[in-house]
Amino acid sequence: MKISCNWLADYLIGTYTPEELAERITLAGLEVEEIIPTNKPLTGVVIGKVVEVERHPDADRLTICRVDIGTEVSQIICGAPNVAVGQTVAVATVGTTLPIKDKEGNPLVLRKAKIRGVESAGMICAEDELGLGDNHSGIIVLDSSLAVGESFDKAMGRTSDHVLDVSLTPNRPDATCHLGVARDLSAVFDVDLVDPRTKIIDSQTLDGTVFQVVDSHPEMSIEIRNPELCHRYVGVLVEGVTIAPSPQWLHDRLKAIGLRPLNNVVDATNYVLHELGQPLHAFDFDQVAGKKIIVQAFNKEVAFTTLDSQERKVPAGSLFICDGERPVALAGVMGGENSEVTNATKRILIESAWFEPTGIRRTSKTLALQTDASYRFERGIDPGGALDAAMRCAQIIIDIAGGIIDGRVLDVHPIKPKTVTVALRHKRLVSVIGVDPSKVTIERILRRLGFGVSINDAG
Repeated sequence: MKISCNWLADYLIGTYTPEELAERITLAGLEVEEIIPTNKPLTGVVIGKVVEVERHPDADRLTICRVDIGTEVSQIICGAPNVAVGQTVAVATVGTTLPIKDKEGNPLVLRKAKIRGVESAGMICAEDELGLGDNHSGIIVLDSSLAVGESFDKAMGRTSDHVLDVSLTPNRPDATCHLGVARDLSAVFDVDLVDPRTKIIDSQTLDGTVFQVVDSHPEMSIEIRNPELCHRYVGVLVEGVTIAPSPQWLHDRLKAIGLRPLNNVVDATNYVLHELGQPLHAFDFDQVAGKKIIVQAFNKEVAFTTLDSQERKVPAGSLFICDGERPVALAGVMGGENSEVTNATKRILIESAWFEPTGIRRTSKTLALQTDASYRFERGIDPGGALDAAMRCAQIIIDIAGGIIDGRVLDVHPIKPKTVTVALRHKRLVSVIGVDPSKVTIERILRRLGFGVSINDAG
């Protein structure tokens, strides 16, 4: 599991080096296998403005561009099909070392060169040439409001980061997210945990709208036909969203831990999954037939096309999310192509649920399809976290994609977890761990880990 140090810092009071974090996490029982530098600075890459474009006299696919980079207007030969006058672009200046390889396999250092007899000083960059993704279909076209000559890193709010590769044991589903790891560290460092859910939980508002948890909704219905396989299903309807690329901060967070950003809504669900450990899914609500969600298993094999465009033969007994006519998601594993969020989506339904771990694991193994969602569901997530995660996701989507919710949140919860009290005997604790912490220390650590504590002086 990948944990970003920059991301962890959102939840911890204080400043810590990656080495300090790795050491303390490992001592707390979550082994850090590697510290990986990521999001390295793009020194020498600046914001430019294309002021002139003309065809190369000796190459049909090349253009001669004159680009204002703040200190001068540089002549750059460009082979991208989408370059045009007036564009704001990322320019790697002469002397820049790019995160791509030259013909000898070494990091590419830009130098002045003649390309088909015409001098070129620099490069107008595509996404892959800056190490920001795999896209090489054309140059990156940036927001026209960016200041010409400013460093790309500063203009885009990029900061360097380190990623901790954490090895988890199956008994630590609580640590499959940044907040879970931060919770352990808050106890280790004895600092407060900054919980991103606090504002919504305390005020019961979202973007100024008071929300109410309901068991019926005038715009949609949720029916759980197999409650033994789905104890809880939360649905939040957000209307009027605009699908677009995610803001840079979200793009960087996901890229740092190895995820490919898709769009602001899908990225928000992935962000919350890795923040809180609760898998989420966003449906295009206008593709949900009958405005119904039905959670059910079938007693026969079902052919279903998942989001990766693969038709899969799903074994009997697997749990599906269905609408009024058909399956729209393979519960706890992957959504369906028939209800995915697209650029045309205007209304989304956020799903946040609890699915029985054994069933999810069986389906995932049978299909040889493990996802970030199934990894968590099959280990057992917190059944009490579904509503908080859904509202956290809705807040982020409203902030970055627009839209509104009417304040009614549908929460179908047929099987509620029971509160469990565990007796911790001081003498037994001392005999197991070999040290004798005070009862004050024990209570402090337990409270920082999120436990309610009742002291019995007899034990």
